[in-house]
Amino acid sequence: MRILIFLLGVLVLTSALSKSDRKSRKHEADSTETAKKKVDTSQEKVTTEEATEPLNYPPTSITKENIKENEEIIDDGERKFEHAALAYITPWNGRGYDLAKWAAKKFTHIAPVWLQMRPQTADMAASCRIEGTHDIDHGWMNDVRSNNSAIKFVPRVLFEHWSSEEMHRFLGSEAWTQRCLQDLLHFLQRNQFDGAVIEIWMSAMMQSRGGATNYLIETLNNWGEAFHEKGMQIIAPVGPPLNDKNEVTGIFTKEMLESLPLVDYLQVMTYDFPGGRGVAPYDWVHETIRVLTQDNPRNAERLMIGMNHYGYRFVQAGESAAIQRNQFLEELEQEGAKFEWDDTVKEHRVVTEEAISYYPTLTSIELRLNLAKKYGVGIGIWELGQGMHYWTQLL
Repeated sequence: MRILIFLLGVLVLTSALSKSDRKSRKHEADSTETAKKKVDTSQEKVTTEEATEPLNYPPTSITKENIKENEEIIDDGERKFEHAALAYITPWNGRGYDLAKWAAKKFTHIAPVWLQMRPQTADMAASCRIEGTHDIDHGWMNDVRSNNSAIKFVPRVLFEHWSSEEMHRFLGSEAWTQRCLQDLLHFLQRNQFDGAVIEIWMSAMMQSRGGATNYLIETLNNWGEAFHEKGMQIIAPVGPPLNDKNEVTGIFTKEMLESLPLVDYLQVMTYDFPGGRGVAPYDWVHETIRVLTQDNPRNAERLMIGMNHYGYRFVQAGESAAIQRNQFLEELEQEGAKFEWDDTVKEHRVVTEEAISYYPTLTSIELRLNLAKKYGVGIGIWELGQGMHYWTQLL
């Protein structure tokens, strides 16, 4: 994940796809000039204090002892967060399956990470093959729905193992995209899903160096229209619009968001900060929301900001690795480990002789949820099971 964000700075948005068989361009957006501009900082910025409510869990209230004492407690009551709340579930993390079932009332959408969309040729025509179906668990879905009948299951569909040439031809071919769309819709209906998270934006933008922007926008809008005709929702994960210096990268912009009116939600990956300090610095997340909603507050209605339920361990050699709950608890137990608040990024961390480990706490999560409430955006959690159960009290 972190590698993708580092690559954002090399995007060049002036390249273009060759002529395709598409008939219309209803939802085009020219992002070339936007990609060259830095964020407009002329508007008055909202300070942390102005953007958030008073904290129920200030930094000093979080200690090693109360983390270990309370982290397994689950709040399975009604929702406190009023906006969209998407949670990803992975097949390799049983804790996530259990938490989604027990705390189902806390979420509006569940995205099991089950499916992959891969290119294939069938009956002499280019099409798509849906893989990962062996992971589908209808019994678990029924259990979750028994605790929250309104919840929407939107499995992530990852465009995987596509070469640059294949992606180029796919986005430029209306016939190919329509065949894949119809196959996917039939599959989702047969399996009683409520839509899908279509993860194609990052790979298409990287492989085309931004040249696929207009075709990508048109494809997602066309798919969104077809999803809506079937009573389904479509969600698209996108990269963060800013680099570590709060400069626009061109990977996703306000103009692109506004050119995707038929996509229900754009989930911005506001984690894996490329600056080498923290996982999702508060000011970076704040500026991301501001840039995407400035002059058009209604944009917030279709935004989800990424909420990491994992951390990062930074060693002195400059290397980093993602850490989950168990690893963080082990860090806390190390002799001489210092647990402290980093006010620059507004995240707690554990400092040992070997490393500095950042990991979410009630404080850091509450701050970002308050920010989401301030602007009226939703959240997308990656992923349930990597974090601590008692965070549910905030949702």
